[in-house]
Amino acid sequence: MLPENFRASRERFLELARRAGFHTASFPHAEAGGSHLSTDVACHAPQPGKPVIYLSSGTHGIEAYAGAACQFRFMERHAERFAGAGLGFVLIHAVNPWGFDQDRRVTVEGVDLNRNFIDFEAGLPASDYAAFHAMLVERFRPLPAGWRNELRLMSGALTRAKRLRMQAAITRGQHTHPDGLFYGGKAATESRRIWETIIRTYRYGDAPVVLLDIHTGLGKPGHGELLSYLPADDPRFIEMNRWLHGELRSIAEDKAVSAAVAGTLTEGFDRLAVGESHAIGLEFGTRPALPVLNALRLDHWVAAYAGEAAGAWRTPARRAMRRAFRPDDARWLEVVLRRFDEVAGCLHQGMLGKRRPGDA
Repeated sequence: MLPENFRASRERFLELARRAGFHTASFPHAEAGGSHLSTDVACHAPQPGKPVIYLSSGTHGIEAYAGAACQFRFMERHAERFAGAGLGFVLIHAVNPWGFDQDRRVTVEGVDLNRNFIDFEAGLPASDYAAFHAMLVERFRPLPAGWRNELRLMSGALTRAKRLRMQAAITRGQHTHPDGLFYGGKAATESRRIWETIIRTYRYGDAPVVLLDIHTGLGKPGHGELLSYLPADDPRFIEMNRWLHGELRSIAEDKAVSAAVAGTLTEGFDRLAVGESHAIGLEFGTRPALPVLNALRLDHWVAAYAGEAAGAWRTPARRAMRRAFRPDDARWLEVVLRRFDEVAGCLHQGMLGKRRPGDA
């Protein structure tokens, strides 16, 4: 079963880890509420020179439900096999615990964490998002009151070219509208800083490493698409794609369920690695794209523009977000976990042959 909420998920994660004898640690998020909101780690050290797999959940808070279920599955079914082969693993539960606790996708700062791992000193990426913000969020109203705005929005996507421009402007990320969708922020968030601390803390020399970061919301329901921010001709992409039987997709191309995104957690992971590093996103589809988008719009409208109506609309918005990112469907979860088992097996086999240069 999917966990019911952040607290239940955290308790189960720590219980399974302790039962199996793994090292655990908690990293409280002071800005988000302190000790009851933390990112928790369970790990098993590798044998000398052996690779390490990192498995993270909740980069986008509410998406942690499926990610946590996969982490439970790993501890129950895969950890012994990985440890028996000498491989290490680091499981990172609820990278964005505030979003998980509130059933929101953003951090406590209102930031999309998967757009926050950019070099802010190098300047902010350009975006066309401003052209759509008013229709997407500011003038949004739940139907039937907002029907005129919805017609204007749909009329801007009648041709394929217009639709692609709108999709790219919405999903690639933006750094101009703090109350808008996919806002990447103007500085590193607390969740990013804690993530970076965790990765620096749980590095095992220059052993080869691979990250699997689990998400929900894009693609066909239940389908788990494997994603990389690298171009398809990058040697690391080619190697990972070989492990994954040709199923890896580059978000730098038009064939993936995700648009090209700057500032992903996977990029941030690779930058922190000391030796050979690989980073993969696993995206599980939930519902058609429009209901998912509209759940996000309602959530942001309630947070920023609903005014006196915010209290009445917070619960409906929360329900919509759960339907969009946490389907209450046992068959969906069964498909998700089966796909996770497949990917875990691929990573196990792919990393077995990894050794540092010079190891005997």
